[in-house]
Amino acid sequence: MMIDFSKDKSVEPVDENLSVVLGESFAAYQALVRKLADFEAELEWRFYKDGGWLAKITRKKKTLIWGWPAADFFGTNFIFQNKPHLREGVLALDIADKWKDKFETTPGDKYFSVKIEVRGEGDLSDLYKMIAYKMRAK
Repeated sequence: MMIDFSKDKSVEPVDENLSVVLGESFAAYQALVRKLADFEAELEWRFYKDGGWLAKITRKKKTLIWGWPAADFFGTNFIFQNKPHLREGVLALDIADKWKDKFETTPGDKYFSVKIEVRGEGDLSDLYKMIAYKMRAK
């Protein structure tokens, strides 16, 4: 059975379903969920009509990351105000160039985002550096 979290509200992103979709990346997703406590952050799944099930990871009231399950990876998106010091801060991080090369701006250029695909536990180090940066970015 093919699971599609983007359209079906009744198919919830519980571990049993996530393990099918994420495949080998499920262990990395579980490690991320466990690590969130170290950042005093929480993950909450919500269903959106225009995007399906999305994970909202927050610390206090600040949204740190948006995430979604995809075939064989857990996608994450960090959204920042489009300010030069924030772009420079991301570029200065010790993360893989493949993530830095994918800056995307929103229409009107009010925000930019950095997307990281978590395909294995090797991607978590970069993700944790991004979380720490997002927590202190202003």
